Amino acid sequence: MHVTRYINPVTLELAQQAEADYLDFCREAGGQVPVMMIVERVTPMPAVEVRRFWREAAGKEPGYEAVALLMTGVVGLMAAAATHLGEQLVEVLGVRFRSFKHGATAAHWLCGAANCGVDPDELADLIGEVKTL
Repeated sequence: MHVTRYINPVTLELAQQAEADYLDFCREAGGQVPVMMIVERVTPMPAVEVRRFWREAAGKEPGYEAVALLMTGVVGLMAAAATHLGEQLVEVLGVRFRSFKHGATAAHWLCGAANCGVDPDELADLIGEVKTL
């Protein structure tokens, strides 16, 4: 499983680096893997160029086994917009996608939707550790 954590607004450069990290991880793993994307702060909506990059990346090999979007610092309209964006970019391409407010719920869904290589409670603990970095 690959974890991407965003604590700053997502720029095209940051999105490209996250995608490069994911592709390196997939090469080492031997194929696509599930993704836990963590957004911890309220940030502006990504620019059109970032959304276009994500849309193109989601359609390329190796693809994504499943994506859980954990939005711990995002509320209200911003959370709805981020969920809609994720659904547009990922789910329409045949990838299982859901957004969550709580790490344990996200971990249980992702482990049920894909092979994460850990049990859901262990993943929830790992999410908590990542958020303290």
